[in-house]
Amino acid sequence: MTWQTVQGDRFSVGNPRPAYDLFARPALTDVFLSAALERSEVGLSRATDGTITEPKYLPLGASYTRNGAAMSLHYVENYDTYILGVSGRMDLSDMSVDAALELVDGDTTKANAKLQLNRDLGPGAASASLFYSGANAAGTELELAYRHPVGGRVTLSEIVSVPLSEPDQALVALGAQVGLGGAWSLNAAASYADTQSAFMAGLRLEF
Repeated sequence: MTWQTVQGDRFSVGNPRPAYDLFARPALTDVFLSAALERSEVGLSRATDGTITEPKYLPLGASYTRNGAAMSLHYVENYDTYILGVSGRMDLSDMSVDAALELVDGDTTKANAKLQLNRDLGPGAASASLFYSGANAAGTELELAYRHPVGGRVTLSEIVSVPLSEPDQALVALGAQVGLGGAWSLNAAASYADTQSAFMAGLRLEF
C-alpha cells in the first residue's frame, strides 16, 4: 500500500522495494536482468538477494522516498532479521553521485554499501560503481559502464564488473536496445565470465 503527498513524499508499507535498490543500481540490471539476478549478491539489497536465494525469505516493512533520497526498514520473520537501508543522489555541476548503505541485523550485524559516479561522456553516459556486499556474503566489486546511442533508434551498453579479490573472474557484458516506437523496445545482451557465456533477447515495455 502506497500514499503520496502533493509535496512528493511517498510512503509504502507491506513489501516495498528496499531503499538500497533505488540508487547506485548495477548497470547490469538495466542491460541483462537475468544475469544480474543470478549474481544478486552484487549491488542489490539483502532483502532482494535473500528473496532470490533463500527459502521462505519474505521481507515485510515500510519505506519513505523524497527528492532523491530513500529510507526503508524490513523484517524477515523466518530469519529474525532486520534490514535498514538509506540511499540517495547528489547532483554536482558535471556529474551525479549515488550512495547507499544497508545494515542487516540477524545473528550478527553486517553491512552492504555502494557508491556510484555518473557523468555524461561524449555522446553517452558513463558510470563507475563500487559495491561492498558483506551482508550478502560477497566480496567488493568494481563496475564500469558506458551507454551511448548509435543512430536514431539503437542504444549500446558496455559493462565490465571486476571482483577486487579475484580480478580474473571479471564479467564483461554487451547490450543493445532498439526502439520500436512508443514504450516498446527490443533488447539483446551477451555476457562472458570465467569461460561461461550467456545470451538473451526480448521485448521491453516501459511504464
